[in-house]
Amino acid sequence: MGIQFALQRHQVQILGRKFQFAGEMEPLGQVLDFLNNENRSTFPVYDVTIHPVGPSGPLAAITRPEITVSETELGFIFFLDSDYRQQVPVLRNSDRVIAYTPHAVLRGNFHRGAETRLGDMFDTLQGAFFAMTEVSIFFTTELAAPFPKQVDLLIINRFYVNLYHPE
Repeated sequence: MGIQFALQRHQVQILGRKFQFAGEMEPLGQVLDFLNNENRSTFPVYDVTIHPVGPSGPLAAITRPEITVSETELGFIFFLDSDYRQQVPVLRNSDRVIAYTPHAVLRGNFHRGAETRLGDMFDTLQGAFFAMTEVSIFFTTELAAPFPKQVDLLIINRFYVNLYHPE
């Protein structure tokens, strides 16, 4: 018999370019490996409520049992379970940074390899997603649903970061 994984759903809040999601994700294995799998470009989110971000026009919040989201829409992901967040591996070396995204400014720690300079960090990542720790979030867009403003760990899509610099 092959290797068997126990799948477990975890409550998440996600902020994307156009939508905000509150639901559950079911990562297979380590979450960063799951998100950075080069064979995946979409991710299921379960029992999800979706709110448009910014001017919504005719769109209102909707709830669905399951949706599939493109990785390009996933800006940052916050897992509500603190025990689960503590299991996410981060690299030892870190730099205190300010990062600017389409809907928020983030202040926290970027984690990088020992031989990686801060300015080269995104060029050395093996995938789109990385973990940022001890994050303060300053929203520049009014959100339709609550999102934490202080988190111990946030998973960021590097393509969602417009620019960053040391604090």
